Formats: sequence, structure tokens, C-alpha cells
Amino acid sequence: MGPDILVPLAGMAMTAGIVWITHWKRKNETDQRAAVIRHLIDKFSTGEDFTAALRGPEGRQLFEALAPRRRQPKTEPVGIFVFGAVSTSLGLGFLWLAAAVNQGMVYPGVILASIGAGLLLSAWVARRSAARDRERQPSDSAEPEDDSAERP
Repeated sequence: MGPDILVPLAGMAMTAGIVWITHWKRKNETDQRAAVIRHLIDKFSTGEDFTAALRGPEGRQLFEALAPRRRQPKTEPVGIFVFGAVSTSLGLGFLWLAAAVNQGMVYPGVILASIGAGLLLSAWVARRSAARDRERQPSDSAEPEDDSAERP
């Protein structure tokens, strides 16, 4: 087994490892949350006791603690911009290495710089689109029009 086969296998193994660790972490969090809920249900003798306990401020805090975490979507213009800037920087670094040291770095440099430029353009378009959507939305203080008077 030479490096021609080990490098792709190592990349695939790393990807599989990252996917497996992420899946294991989410499953572990879900199992822990379920165990806490099961323990709470066992602690109260009736459903009325359980609902009464959840209605108080401690119940709300517990509910918020047990709720699944919501992550920010990565499609926001800022997130896209960050990935675009990093990718463009890496691509320009590879191109600099290609010019200074090794011509073999041209391909990854062009690929990363192109991906970064596309992401930066995408972030700019998303930001302009979001701004345009905010301008088009009616203000909350405006009263809804009543068109019932026009109907026969």
C-alpha cells in the first residue's frame, strides 16, 4: 500500500469519523434529555402534579433547559461571508505558494479562490435581497385595510 491509496483512505476515514462523532454526540444528548424527562415523570405521582410543577417559573426554566438547542442557520449573509473570506484567503495563499515555490499548488489555489469568490458574491446578493425584503414589508404600525365596504 503506497501513499497513492493511503491518502484517499485517510481522507475518507477522517470524514467518516467526523460524521460518526457528530451523530454519537447528538444521540447522547437526546438520550440524556429523555432520561431526565423519564426521571421527572417517575417523580410525580399524577399528571396534575407534573403540570402544576411545570407551570411555575422553575418549570419554564427546566423546559428551556431540556429543549433542543437551535443553531443559527449558516445561510445568513454573515456566515456565507466568513466562509467566502476564509476560502478566498486560502486560495490566494495557495496561488502565492504556486508562484513562489511549487507549481503544483495552482489547482487547489484556483479552486479555493473561485469557491471563495462565489461565496462572497452569494453573501452580497443575500444581503441586498434581505435589505430589499425589509424595505418591502409593511410597517407593523400600519392599520390593515378594510375592503369589506367595497363588497356588495
